[in-house]
Amino acid sequence: MKFLFPSFLFALLTIAIPVIIHLFSFKRHKTVYFSNVDFLKDIKKESKKKSRLKQLLILAARILTIIFLVFAFAQPYIPANRDTQKQIRQTVAVYIDNSFSMNALSEQGQLLEVARNKALEICLAYPAGTKFRLFTNDLKPKHQHDLNREQFIREVSEVQPSPNVVPFSLVYNRFSEEQSADGTKSDKNLYFISDFQRPVSDFGNFSDKSTFSYYLPLVPNEVANLYIDSCWVEVPAHRLGQEENVMVRIKNSSNQHYQNLPLKLYLNDSLKSITNFNVEAQNDIVASLKYTNNTSGLQLGRIEISDYPFTHDNNWYISYQVERNLKALAIFNNSKASQEGLAYLDALFANDDYVILEKMNEQSLQVNRLNEFNTIFLVNTENFSSGFLNELETVVKNGASVVLFPELESNPALLNNFLSRFNANRIIGTDSTTQEISRIEFENNFYSDVFKKREQNPILPVIKGHLRFESATRSDEQNLLAFQNGDKALSQLNIENGKAWIFSFPLNNENEAFARDILFVPTLYNMVLNSLPKQEISFTVGQNTFYYLPRNINIDLNASVEIVNRKNQDKIIPTVSASGQGMRIDFGDQITGDGHYLIENDGVAVASMAFNFDRKESDLRYFTADEIESNLEENQLNNATLVRAVDRNFSEVLSEIQNGKQLWKVCILLALFFILAEVLLIRFWK
Repeated sequence: MKFLFPSFLFALLTIAIPVIIHLFSFKRHKTVYFSNVDFLKDIKKESKKKSRLKQLLILAARILTIIFLVFAFAQPYIPANRDTQKQIRQTVAVYIDNSFSMNALSEQGQLLEVARNKALEICLAYPAGTKFRLFTNDLKPKHQHDLNREQFIREVSEVQPSPNVVPFSLVYNRFSEEQSADGTKSDKNLYFISDFQRPVSDFGNFSDKSTFSYYLPLVPNEVANLYIDSCWVEVPAHRLGQEENVMVRIKNSSNQHYQNLPLKLYLNDSLKSITNFNVEAQNDIVASLKYTNNTSGLQLGRIEISDYPFTHDNNWYISYQVERNLKALAIFNNSKASQEGLAYLDALFANDDYVILEKMNEQSLQVNRLNEFNTIFLVNTENFSSGFLNELETVVKNGASVVLFPELESNPALLNNFLSRFNANRIIGTDSTTQEISRIEFENNFYSDVFKKREQNPILPVIKGHLRFESATRSDEQNLLAFQNGDKALSQLNIENGKAWIFSFPLNNENEAFARDILFVPTLYNMVLNSLPKQEISFTVGQNTFYYLPRNINIDLNASVEIVNRKNQDKIIPTVSASGQGMRIDFGDQITGDGHYLIENDGVAVASMAFNFDRKESDLRYFTADEIESNLEENQLNNATLVRAVDRNFSEVLSEIQNGKQLWKVCILLALFFILAEVLLIRFWK
């Protein structure tokens, strides 16, 4: 305990006055004569003891009255738990948590409304001329400037719920690192008004710990929440006739069990799949929804559950593109072997409506068209220019696939130059012996669904001569087919978003056994099917700010490019730019709601995006006041103060924060109490 005016403590010397009065009583006693005093001796002794006790109590009451009156004038206080700086210049920042969880109700009303009112109280508690800053989850540019009292009140009244979720450290560090507009030093005070959900209350990430911070936790009523946490598909590429398996993670943050609840999937506004699920209290499950892609084009899906009162996390939106057909390119030359290999490819895809094969001679190759194709076959060719290799490497990394049939008589250095671009194992020689393909990697996803029955000793094609490759493990190259001597016949590599398949033998008449074998059709057809570009089925509001168009979609930059919200038909004008990965659509923070968004070029939808709200807000676990205080101490935030009595008038709270807990009122009450005690002792103690 300290005193605001300690000089008044000299008045404690007045305690001597009642002591002197007690010691030197000038009252005269009158003598009364009595005939027999034998029986009065005991009464006199007893009365004398009571009188002495009474006088001591009266003395104590008078002394304590003087002490507490002196203390009241000296104004005692209990100092705050840290040394608060008091500067004339102050910048007061208030963070209002306006995330979806603040829509919950408390005993004082809706949390967001309580937070707005408390922010106004903070503003009015500071003197005129104080500079204010406002932080919300929107992190609006206009809130980066200092505000006066009237501007701050106006901005606080306009705060609305936001889908954005920001950690506390982002607000704290941004405010701590800012400098004053005029370069002068000011006292920085930052107030957090929030429900303090655990996922965003990252006190350990606070950088500069010198900022004075205050934490006002708002306690919501207990609410249960069942929500869709995430969604994904087993195969990120989508083709016509493919069976989709959509995995849905559902979390239950309540203390009750749910049984036989429906989980529905709508595709293009039609119910496509439905299943029931059970989930225990404070647990999560993964449910699956299966259906088949029967139509091509844009697929707009919505996964749905029913739960109240929080409804922003009951839906999960997905979207993807099912290609109407796939385009393959066969690059050949004028050699006999290349012409023979081209004939087999032509025969395989000639009457196929789904896979469209186009052929180009390497002498008239249009390099700038490579990005139009899903799969590029190199049919027994060896002359690869640097320009061709550069473009081929780019399109493969962006999602295309390349298939190499080598020519045995070719220059190994030329082929190794090609292989090095994709980090494939290099050629070390040629094996001219006839070898039978003896091993198929059935466990690899490439062949897992090809054969219904696996023969123990299948009759596989015989290959007349093949290239031998080094067996280094420097890449993730996987062998799919192998010869009797262990040499690879076919391998696969993943190159960022694309793939490369490397045969060790040419496709020609000498190896006609392979072209006519049952293995030929599923192998080459699967290469084309696996060349479908991977697609992101959903994005998060507030996190994703741009989108790359699939490389096979061309747009007219001279025509309008718009993003249309399918719910309300609101339109966004994005920025479109060309990059190595394709056309980039930048929309920044203009997408603020969940749902489907169509990218239209000249009024025609060419692509779609599905956005969902961040699920951090669905995790209704909060820090208690004791846990907040413990976190502040553990992270050595010595300039942090927890305001427990949030419902009190903030001017009183601020006074205690700056000056400590004032005790002068308590001292006056105690002085009055001891005056009353003295009166009662004198009046009623006979």
